[in-house]
Amino acid sequence: MDVSWEPVEQGDMTGVLLGYEIRYWKDGDKEEAADRVRTAGLVTSAHVTGLNPNTRYHLSVRAYNRAGTGPPSPSTNITTTKPPPKRPPGNISWTFSGSTVSIKWDPVVAKADESAVTGYKMLYRQDSHSAPTLYLASKSRIDIPIPEDFTHAFVQIRVTGPGGDGVPAEVHILRNSGTSMMVEDSVMRPVPHAVVITTQSLVMVALISYLEL
Repeated sequence: MDVSWEPVEQGDMTGVLLGYEIRYWKDGDKEEAADRVRTAGLVTSAHVTGLNPNTRYHLSVRAYNRAGTGPPSPSTNITTTKPPPKRPPGNISWTFSGSTVSIKWDPVVAKADESAVTGYKMLYRQDSHSAPTLYLASKSRIDIPIPEDFTHAFVQIRVTGPGGDGVPAEVHILRNSGTSMMVEDSVMRPVPHAVVITTQSLVMVALISYLEL
C-alpha cells in the first residue's frame, strides 16, 4: 500500500524532526503489536510491502525525533486486494500465417477468493540467450510478428490484475509443429530489460502489487 500524509506544523514540534513512523496492524489485532515502517527527513509518503492479501489493516502515522515518537494521526483503514488466480492459462495453442504466429489459450476465470483478471502478460523469447519481449493483451489471444527464418520460440503467459500477476504457463513453439498444445509446467527465469509492447488496450488500477514479473 502507498501511504501519504500532511507534514506536522513547525510550531507543533520540539526538537529536530527526524522523520515519520507508519504503524499498521491487522483488523482484530492490538495496535501494540503493529508493524512499523520509518521514513527519514521531510518525506511524507511511504510504500509498505509484505502485507497479506484480502486483509483489513488499520494504520496511523507519527512524527519522531531523538526523544521518541509524537502523538499518532487519526487511524485509517484499508483492505488489501485478493490474490491473483492460482491457475495458469491452459490449452495454449498456436497457428502460423505468413509472418505472424497467432497464440491463444483458455481464459482464466477468478474464483470468489481471487482478484479479477484484467488481462494477460506474455514473455516471448526467440531462444534461451535472447532478451524477452513483454506483450500485454486484454483477451486470451495475441498475434506476434515473426522473422522469415523463425524456427522456434519460448513463450510464458500469466494473468494480471489488481491482485498482481498469476502463475505462468510456458510453451515451446516450433515452426514445424503446426497447431499444438505443448503446455509445460516449468517457469522461465525472469530476464531484466524487457521491451514492453502493448498490443491491445489494457487498463490496470492497482493499490497493492502482489506478484511481478
